Amino acid sequence: MIDAAPLPTPQRPDTADVARVGEYGAPLLQALAAREAALPATAGDGLVAALARIALALQSADPARLRRQESWWGRLLGRDVEREAEGRGLQSQLGVLALQAREQAQQLQQHMDLRATAISAAGQAAEALEAWADAGAAWRPTLDGAGQAALAPRIDHLQRLAALRRIEAGQWQLLQEQDVVLLQRFARIHDVLLPAWRQAALAAQAATGALRAGQAATLHAQIDDEVAAAQARLR
Repeated sequence: MIDAAPLPTPQRPDTADVARVGEYGAPLLQALAAREAALPATAGDGLVAALARIALALQSADPARLRRQESWWGRLLGRDVEREAEGRGLQSQLGVLALQAREQAQQLQQHMDLRATAISAAGQAAEALEAWADAGAAWRPTLDGAGQAALAPRIDHLQRLAALRRIEAGQWQLLQEQDVVLLQRFARIHDVLLPAWRQAALAAQAATGALRAGQAATLHAQIDDEVAAAQARLR
């Protein structure tokens, strides 16, 4: 759904012919149909997956932590070993993984911009549908019995469509708010936690003491928490 020319304002047919009365609202419905544009079914999944790969790459540096995260059945099947091997392969690609996460975040922002336009358009559509329904309800008592019978279902149809557009806009707004939080989590991981972890991990490798190693472990746990919260969005 996209913004386009202004939607038509309520107008009565130039005749009270029952067939014409039964088409009340057609100009608005045609204008709304011309505005329709599908949004992608999902957004943000790619960013969550990219963040999960970063978390797995960091986990390979702490095999004991990785084993604790795996169930006893998973350890029995050797899944912790598989994840550790996969993580080691990813660890050397942290820069690439961070770049992929940035690209996914940019795509998500673009989708959110489209969704914001769709939310605005849905609100405009609901207002126009309600205006036409109200104008039709005011016109209906002036018609004869046949005209009133022909107009009633059209008014009802316009009211139902308006309610659906309100619901649609509300659902999109909820998704918008969830994606804002997801982008905030990405920024915290990418801009704050990951650079700090790299610094602490390098210091620990240089044998500057247990304090740095503990800082790296703490930052790693915070990254895991952020990724887990982002993944919960998909459930």
